Amino acid sequence: MMLASSRNHGTRRPRRQRFTRLLMGAAAIGLPLAMTASPAPAVPTRAQQQRPVEARPNILFILIDDMGFADLSVMGDRKVATPNIDKLAHDGALMTKFYDAAPICSASRAGFFTGRFPAEMGFFSFINNHAYNAKVGQVDWLDPKVPNLARMLHNAGYATAHFGKWHLGGGRDVGDAPWPMAYGFDEQLTTFEGLGPRVLVSDEERGLADQSAKLGQGPFFYEKKTFLTQLYAQKALDFVSRHKDKPWFVQLWLNDVHDPWAPDEWAFDAVKGHGRNADDDRYLATIAKMDRTLGDMIDRLKDMGEYDNTLIVLTSDNGPSALQRYYKDGATPPGSVQPFGGAETLRGRKGSNYEGGIRQPLIISWPGHVKAGTRDDVTVGNGVDLMPTFAAAAGIAAPSSAEGINLLPAAEGHPINHRPTLFWAFGRPGAEMMPRGPFDPHDQAPPLAVRDGDWKLLANGDYSDVQLYDLATDPIETTNLAAQQKSITTRLLAKLTAWRKRFHP
Repeated sequence: MMLASSRNHGTRRPRRQRFTRLLMGAAAIGLPLAMTASPAPAVPTRAQQQRPVEARPNILFILIDDMGFADLSVMGDRKVATPNIDKLAHDGALMTKFYDAAPICSASRAGFFTGRFPAEMGFFSFINNHAYNAKVGQVDWLDPKVPNLARMLHNAGYATAHFGKWHLGGGRDVGDAPWPMAYGFDEQLTTFEGLGPRVLVSDEERGLADQSAKLGQGPFFYEKKTFLTQLYAQKALDFVSRHKDKPWFVQLWLNDVHDPWAPDEWAFDAVKGHGRNADDDRYLATIAKMDRTLGDMIDRLKDMGEYDNTLIVLTSDNGPSALQRYYKDGATPPGSVQPFGGAETLRGRKGSNYEGGIRQPLIISWPGHVKAGTRDDVTVGNGVDLMPTFAAAAGIAAPSSAEGINLLPAAEGHPINHRPTLFWAFGRPGAEMMPRGPFDPHDQAPPLAVRDGDWKLLANGDYSDVQLYDLATDPIETTNLAAQQKSITTRLLAKLTAWRKRFHP
């Protein structure tokens, strides 16, 4: 089944006036449409001088929360159609061997945002309350002094904004974290996983929202979850309309695919009966609704004349949720129902260093620069690669701390055959408590992992349960070759040991 195009959704399509009123209501209670931070100092480089500010592309970074490797129809999902996201891939490049820097939201986001492996900055799980963070041995928020995407591009003359989930500090009982604007953003609107101007969910996640409200730290208002993605998209379009005289960078970090799901009636009707049960239909409907909203937003960018010079990057922050059944009372009988979201045949889910927990599709669209229709099944990408990729697109130098590579050659049709070694840590070795992984024991991976070429090794903090897989022949990680390939095992363990010294002397 194909959904209607983004311009024709029938009578159940949410009216744009709804979101205009929502924005006006936000302003009426004291939430400005534009929150301005002090400009970061400009640091000119030779690369900047080679490309004038006006020649630099706009950059839109869309990060989806908890979407699985195979949840888009362009990746083979036949239960739901995602025509607008698929079109981005068809008009640009689709990379199928892209990895998150961690199998969990906060750590993964830290990798995207800084170009560094999250464990090196103290991220081993999701940011929770002070007690949880202390037990897993991680920080309460990202250090704002660490070089990041927003400050890099702000210093290069970009207008910068963050709309959507943050989860790099602030929320629960952490009320002293920096606001997103402290990292180089001119404007922001986030949720209960951040501080500063924010919208709090009034229905599905009211408990966390009320905790955030008690923290103060900036204006906020309440809204139902089903309207959040449209609100973020509308805020982004408003921001773009006010900064058409210079390049802009927008982080659009969506959280609707993260449970609990809140699709609208149109989306639910579009997929009803396609899932295994009504709960699965809700999950699929959420993806359909998100796709429709992104299609509307891209249409508006085209109407504004902003699309042709915009680099759009879209991916997910980790694998699909390990949630096995959606109950509002939280009753989830372990092992009773197959989890939601698609990892195809990949082993692992959110919270696992197996492929299903960290591997994602990456879509890169940039008219006139990215080769349309490119499908790259060769290049191994990672979240830490976005910083050097965005820097290359802008014609500026990436910070020396960035550990990734520029992926633009792959998007232009030239696969990258070799890259530096990749590392993962889900949980800090020696910490009082380790973060929980998936419910299914088959998906529970050791907390440390390294990939070098086609070889991937996983191990516990004490180097027990060593597992070695040849991903070229065994991408679903079924055959442990550690005993047969002793020299490779020894070499990768040495690499892992050397990397751990950066954060665990």
